[in-house]
Amino acid sequence: MDMFKILTRGASLKKSKDASFDFSNPNKTKQSKKSTTNIQKEVEKETDFFHQKKHNLLKQVEEAETNDEDPEENSDEDNREEDSETLQKITSEEDAMSLRKSYKGNVTGDDIPLPIGSFEDLISRFKLDKQLLKNLIDNDFTEPTPIQSEAIPSTLFDRDIIACAPTGSGKTLAFLIPLIQKVLQSKKHAKKKSTGGAVKGLVISPTKELALQIFNELNSLNTKLGLSVAYLNKSLSGKLRNGVVKGSKFDIVVSTPLRLIDLVKNGALDLSNVDHLIFDEADKLFDSNFIEQTDAILNACSNNKLRRSIFSATITSSVEELANSIMTSPIRIIIGHKEAANSNIKQKLVFCGDENGKLLAIRQLIQDGEFKPPVIIFLQSITRAKALFHELLYDRLNVDVIHAERTAKQREMIIERFRKGEIWCLICTDVLARGIDFKGINLVINYDVPLSAQAYVHRIGRTGRGGRTGSAVTFYTKEDVNLIKSVVNVMKQSGSTEGLAQWMNDLSKLSKNEKKNLKRKPMERKQISTVPGIVRKKRKMRKEMIVASKKRTIEDKTGKKESSQIETSE
Repeated sequence: MDMFKILTRGASLKKSKDASFDFSNPNKTKQSKKSTTNIQKEVEKETDFFHQKKHNLLKQVEEAETNDEDPEENSDEDNREEDSETLQKITSEEDAMSLRKSYKGNVTGDDIPLPIGSFEDLISRFKLDKQLLKNLIDNDFTEPTPIQSEAIPSTLFDRDIIACAPTGSGKTLAFLIPLIQKVLQSKKHAKKKSTGGAVKGLVISPTKELALQIFNELNSLNTKLGLSVAYLNKSLSGKLRNGVVKGSKFDIVVSTPLRLIDLVKNGALDLSNVDHLIFDEADKLFDSNFIEQTDAILNACSNNKLRRSIFSATITSSVEELANSIMTSPIRIIIGHKEAANSNIKQKLVFCGDENGKLLAIRQLIQDGEFKPPVIIFLQSITRAKALFHELLYDRLNVDVIHAERTAKQREMIIERFRKGEIWCLICTDVLARGIDFKGINLVINYDVPLSAQAYVHRIGRTGRGGRTGSAVTFYTKEDVNLIKSVVNVMKQSGSTEGLAQWMNDLSKLSKNEKKNLKRKPMERKQISTVPGIVRKKRKMRKEMIVASKKRTIEDKTGKKESSQIETSE
């Protein structure tokens, strides 16, 4: 974030609409107060050069440890009062309502626990492991995000959860922190009873990339805690299947559905002792493509005390119905709107006329200086992703492509190179649209219009993460007019209006059958290329001639062999 921009906000002498104040409208003054407090928070964050907040948190953890050792020893009361003023303590329903109002949180259910105002609340209220809190601070997590404020205490109170929050809002930590705490408590209890080890926590993700990311986050929080955690990749799955490694040695397992089910069927992994089951990107795991696998996992987790949690940036009513049918009195946590994009993302619709216009639009973005790396470009199919990759290579862009046809190793290498900044632009299909957390993505381009609001929210959610700002541009042609309604609705909800026209309000939504048909058979689009049609035809004819000549030579050779065999037999 640019500190100069933050400090000079409101310092303009131009009398624009934003600069004027209407004191007769109380709502406007409230908004200005809210924006002032947001700016103050941003300034405090940016000007904390010496990581004073981090230092204070570590100091409080140390004080808590000394108090545990010697409860009679009291620290200076004045210092404690100063520290408590900086922390937001939630002690009543009024405090909870005020906090939820600030981040547009809608929490429903029976006996809802109070949210947390700071990570320190977890020590006083839940006796959070102090090493776990130190690990959080060491990873620069100094205060909880809205979804963490709500989901962590609910999980620690052993409640089933349906959680929906914008992309990049910290959902992974929202389920990992309480999961680790619960498993640590379970291990201590097992030691007292002298019972054997077993898998206690299970996290399910729809993609390998997201599962690996969750595992890496889990590993960083597990420092010095001694939990045995696993990501079920191809190598580990083979060892479990062959009995080289025992599944009971792991406390927490992260996996994709099919790999896990395969190991359960072969008896290599027992899930009957799992206490906590978490479905990340639940809207994907509960759709028609994954529902049978999800059901198989639920059947394998046969523990009577099993607690289930689902997390996603978009949760449809059908997913909620399914979730409610497998849960016991769940707490429903919605931060913002159910299908809203992150407010930090500047969204724009761009009309390109036809497919050739999309390539020209990308080149225009480059020329205008809006194509600021790192950039992610989404397309509807592997064929189109490959075609755009080759086209942008001709433009000498530092670009690569990732899709389902590439091996897991290739995908991991590309993602790592992209993270390091060795690749500036990544072209992909929806394989990367969910959950993958790249720091500092500046721009997301929807080269092809996504088929649903959920797909759109997840795609553009690769930018604007962790409090940063980002941009998202969606290209559309005359053929896409029927598809853009869902994008328009999300943009309106988020307050983005760039590229929106009045006629878009009259567009009708796609029916369920139309969406299903488009999933089965995506819209046919013209080939991605700026090469003239005559040149493409000539290239095609040349290829066909080469194939035909090769065929003739093979036929001639086989013909000669057959004739020579006849001669020798005679």
